[in-house]
Amino acid sequence: MTENNIELQQLQAQQMQEKEDDLDIFAILQYCIVVFLRNLKWYILAVLLCLIVAFFYLKKQQRVYSQYATVLIDSQNGGGKSSSLEALKQLNGVQVTDNLKNEIFVLKSRRLMGLVVDSLNLDVSYSTTVGLTPVSLYQYRPFTVTFLSPYAGYVSFRADVISPNSIKISDMHVGGEAIDFNQEVKYGAEIKTPAGKMKITKADDRNNYVGKTVQVTRTSREGAIGRFAGSIGANIVDDNASLIALSCRDTNVERAKAILGTLLAVYKYDIINSKNSVANNTAKFIDQRIGIIGSELSDVENKLAQYKQANQIVDFSTNAQNYLQQSTAAQQQANQIQTQLSVAKYLSDHVNNASNEKGLIPDLSGLGNTSLQSQIAQYNDLVLQYQRLAENSSSASSVVAEQERNINALQGAIRSSLDNYMNSLKLQLNRAQAIGGQFQGAMAGIPQKEIQALDIGRQQTIKEALYTYLLNKREEVALQLAINEANMRVVEDPYGSTAPISPNSRTAYLIALVIGLLIPTLILWARIQMNTLVRGRKDVEDNLSAPIVGEIPEWVDDENEQKMLTKKDNGKSISEAFRVLRYSLNFVMKDGGVIMLTSSTPSQGKSFISRNLSVILGVAGKKVILVDADIRKNSLTTVVHSQGAGLTAYLSGQTTSLDEVINKDLAENLDFIPAGVRPPNPSELLMNEEFDKMIAELRKRYDYVVIDTTPAITVADAGIVNRVVDVTLYVIRVGVEDRRFLKQLDQLYRSGKFKGMNVVLNGTGSGDHSYGYGYGYGYGYGYGYGYGYGYGYGHEEKNKKKGFFARLYRMISKK
Repeated sequence: MTENNIELQQLQAQQMQEKEDDLDIFAILQYCIVVFLRNLKWYILAVLLCLIVAFFYLKKQQRVYSQYATVLIDSQNGGGKSSSLEALKQLNGVQVTDNLKNEIFVLKSRRLMGLVVDSLNLDVSYSTTVGLTPVSLYQYRPFTVTFLSPYAGYVSFRADVISPNSIKISDMHVGGEAIDFNQEVKYGAEIKTPAGKMKITKADDRNNYVGKTVQVTRTSREGAIGRFAGSIGANIVDDNASLIALSCRDTNVERAKAILGTLLAVYKYDIINSKNSVANNTAKFIDQRIGIIGSELSDVENKLAQYKQANQIVDFSTNAQNYLQQSTAAQQQANQIQTQLSVAKYLSDHVNNASNEKGLIPDLSGLGNTSLQSQIAQYNDLVLQYQRLAENSSSASSVVAEQERNINALQGAIRSSLDNYMNSLKLQLNRAQAIGGQFQGAMAGIPQKEIQALDIGRQQTIKEALYTYLLNKREEVALQLAINEANMRVVEDPYGSTAPISPNSRTAYLIALVIGLLIPTLILWARIQMNTLVRGRKDVEDNLSAPIVGEIPEWVDDENEQKMLTKKDNGKSISEAFRVLRYSLNFVMKDGGVIMLTSSTPSQGKSFISRNLSVILGVAGKKVILVDADIRKNSLTTVVHSQGAGLTAYLSGQTTSLDEVINKDLAENLDFIPAGVRPPNPSELLMNEEFDKMIAELRKRYDYVVIDTTPAITVADAGIVNRVVDVTLYVIRVGVEDRRFLKQLDQLYRSGKFKGMNVVLNGTGSGDHSYGYGYGYGYGYGYGYGYGYGYGYGHEEKNKKKGFFARLYRMISKK
C-alpha cells in the first residue's frame, strides 16, 4: 500500500468520524427537544412558580441606593513648603498614588466615621413598610427620638402614629430581651422607659404617617460606625491624577448624600486642624515666653527707675557721650546676637525635652539661620503625617515605623544644627562683648553710679528687643492660623440616581428563570439516570450485538380489543411498522420457514407481535399458520377467542388428526392452532416427538409457521421449542425490559442458544422511556426499514462510535 493511499484512508476515516460526531450532536439535540416538549407544561409551571417566588422576594427586599462624590488632593499642601519633602519622597520611590492611598485610608477610617455618626445621629434609625417592602426613613420622617440616657444595649420598639401630635410605643426590646411596655406619648414630652429617658419631637410629616407604623432602633456608636464605614467606597480615579472617587451605599438616598457630605466636611476639618497644630503649638510657646520676658522687662524698668531716683541721676555728662556712641553699635550687635542665642537656646531646650519627643517644633523665623528653619519645617511636616497615620493604623505598621525612623533622624540633625548654631552665636557674642569691654575701660573715669545706670539700661534694651520680637511672631502665627486651608477640594458634590442598585430585578428574574428551567431538567435527568429500563433502540444497540429487524410503535386503537391488524389499519404507523418487519425478514429467511417469538419476561408483547406479524405475512399472499405454544398461559388463544381441541390435545395423543386442531381462516391466508387445555406437564409435552412431526408437516403445508412461546428466562419451554425453528424473534419492549439484562442476552446470542436470533423492539415512542427516534420510527416510520436489520444476520461485532459526542450520548442513554 502506497503512502498516498494510507493518507487517503486516514482522511476518509477522519471525515467519517466528523459525520458521526455531527450525528451525535443532532441526536442529543433531538432528544433534548423531545423531552422538553413532552414535559413543557412542567417547565412552564416551574418557571412560573420561580418567577412568582422571585417577585415576592424582590418585594420583601430593602432597596439599596448609591451616591457618589469626587475630591482632589493637593500634594503640595497648599503652600509649597513641602516641595523639598515631596522630592525626597520621590527619590525614595514613593509615588503620588501612595499618598492617595494614605488619604483613602484616612477617608475610610473609623475615626472620621465616628465624627459623622455623632454629627448625624446615625446610631438611631427609623424604618417602615410600604406594601411588602421595608423602607428606611431619614429626612422625611414623622418624629425624631432623642435618647437622654447613656447607651445600655440594643434598643428597638414599634411606634404607631395615632394622630398628628402623638404616637403609641409598644413591642420594645432592650438588649435582645422583650419588654412589656405600652404607652401613648405626645410629641415634645420626655418619658421614662426601660431603655432610659427619651424625648420624641415632631419632625417633617409631609407624607402624613398617621395610621402607619415606624420601627425605631438604637445601636451602639461602635456598631453604627462599623455599619456605615463598611458602606463607604473609595478609589483612585487615575494613577496620573490626584482624584479620589467616593461612594456610599445605603438604604436611603438622602442619608447616603448626608453621609458623604458630612464625611468630606470632617475630612477637611481634620486636615486644617492637623495643619494648625504647628501654629497652635508655636502660639502657645510664644505666649509663655511673652509672659516671662514681660515680667523680666518690668523688673528691669522698675530697677532702673528706683536706681535713678535713689541716686538723683537725670542725664549722663557730655564727656561720656562719645564713648557711649561708639559702644552703642557694639552693644546693639551684642543684643542682636544675644536675642538669636536666646531663641536658639529656647528651641534647644524644647527639642531636648523628653516630653516633646515626636512633638511639633515652634516655627520661629527670627533664628537668623534659614537652613535650620527649613529643617524644622520639614520635621513638622513629617510629624503631622506620622500623627495622621498613627491615628488610623497600628504602631506595627511598616509605614508608621518608616515615618518614625525619618522623624528620629531629622530630629537628631536639628539637635546637631542647633548645637553648632549656638556655639557660633556664643563666639560672635564673646567678640561683641570684648569690644564693649574696651569702651567700658575707656569710660573708667565716668562715675560709678552712671556706669551702673548704663548697665541697667542695657538690660532694659535687651528685654525690650526680645519682647517686641515675640509680639511680632505672635501676630505672624495668628495670621497663619487665619489663612491655613485644607489641601483638598471637592470636585463633585454628592450626587447619584434615585433608582436602587439592589436588588437587581433583571438578575433576580433571570436567576428565577434559570432555576425554573433547571429544576424540571434535574428531575428528568435524575429519572433518566435512575431508570434501568430499556428506553429505545440506542440502549439495545449499545448493549446487544443481535440485529434489530423491526421497531413496533405503541398500539393506540383502544376499540380493537384483540389488537389485531385489519384493513382499516392500512396506512397507520403500526401497520407500516409490521410491513417493515416483514420486509426485514425477507433478508433473514428468503424462502419462508419456522419463526419463534419469545421474550425475557411477560408483558413484552410477543403474542401481540406474533399474531400481527402472521396477519401481515398473510396479507402478502403467503400461507401462514400461527401456533400458540404458550400452553401454560394460553394468552394468544384467549385473545382470538378460539375453542375446541388444541396443541396439547394433539401432543398428548387425544387426537391424531392435525386438521382437527387447526382453526381455518383466522385472517386472510392465516390459520391458527390454539394452545388447548393447560396440561400438568407442559415441558414434557413440548419435548414429545409428535411436536417435531407436527412442525415438519406444517412446513409442507405453509410458507410460514409462526410459534408464540413462553418467556425464555422464566421457563424452559422456549428453549425446548427452539429446536424446530429457523429464526427466533426476541421481543424487547421499551419501558418494560431491564436494560441491565441486555448484556446477558448478548451472551445468549453469542453462544447460539437461540437459532437465528433477531430482535424486535416493541413499544417505541411510548412515553418518557423512548428516545433516539432518528434511527427508526418514533412518530412515523421514516427510513427504519433500511436500518432495521442492523448489519446483517449473524453480524456479531458492532462498530462502536468514538469521540466526545458519542461518549456524551452514551452517557445520556445509560445509567
